[in-house]
Amino acid sequence: MTAAILNDTSPHAGGNAAWGPLATAVHTDAARPTDPTWKDNAYVSFWDVTGEIYGAIHVSTSPNDAGSRRARFSIQLGTGQVEIIEELPAGSFASESISFGLDGTIGVDHPDLRVLIGNAPLWVPADYSLNDLIPPLVPGRPLQHFQQACTVRGEIAHAGRTWDLDAIGMRDRTWGFRDESAQWVEYAGLVGVVEDAFLTVIKFLGADGSLRSDGYWTDDAGAVLITDVAFRRNAAAQFVSGTVTLADGRAKVVSMSSRRAGFFVPMGRETDGPAFGTYDDFMTFESDGATGAGFFEQGIIHRVH
Repeated sequence: MTAAILNDTSPHAGGNAAWGPLATAVHTDAARPTDPTWKDNAYVSFWDVTGEIYGAIHVSTSPNDAGSRRARFSIQLGTGQVEIIEELPAGSFASESISFGLDGTIGVDHPDLRVLIGNAPLWVPADYSLNDLIPPLVPGRPLQHFQQACTVRGEIAHAGRTWDLDAIGMRDRTWGFRDESAQWVEYAGLVGVVEDAFLTVIKFLGADGSLRSDGYWTDDAGAVLITDVAFRRNAAAQFVSGTVTLADGRAKVVSMSSRRAGFFVPMGRETDGPAFGTYDDFMTFESDGATGAGFFEQGIIHRVH
């Protein structure tokens, strides 16, 4: 793969029109220097259980906070992991080596890793903006947050070897005023595709002590709101199972079958004070006799400094 190839559109990408709100362009002048930090984030996490490939790309840019501009590509290929983290310019989702195309094309052109993959949407978007789960930092300007299941396909080259990727994943697009350490104390989220349904649910402990859940169970019939989730963890605080309650009265139990990979998630900026730490734990799932895979994400403020 060459830089020229990485500028082409992947045949597996969905295109801007297919992605709807998740293809929303970066907001280059949405905040003034004196405003709270504005972030434009885009993210794809993916899992190829058969090929033993797990990964994530996360880009975050800001018009008024240089410390909040970062591109990251993390991948596990079999038993080995590769991670690239670079600074992003303002108003762009392309760093020196990593590019996140809103049409669904993702490229990495780095001496340690070459990637050309495309993502195309499955089912309908989950709109986290509807329920004001995250209190707005600026009154009247709430955070906009969408997630959607997707296919992720393409090619990866590392250490003289090439892998063909045929994965399922989750794509995320978020924009607005955002400060993780100020808006919440802890959160946990479960994301996965279980046979013929996409699950995304997050539970937040707010800075005011409130505990709230939000999410969707999405399949061919549409998206049903998740009103609550309860997590069970082991002695190391790792996910064991989750019970989700749907707005239509159904309850779904999703249980971990096997742990497969994990990555730390850089969320904030370097600091001498409290810091928000986040980790993604990839695993296979079982629910009502159906099998699937995805990840469990936990984030918490570390106050000892």
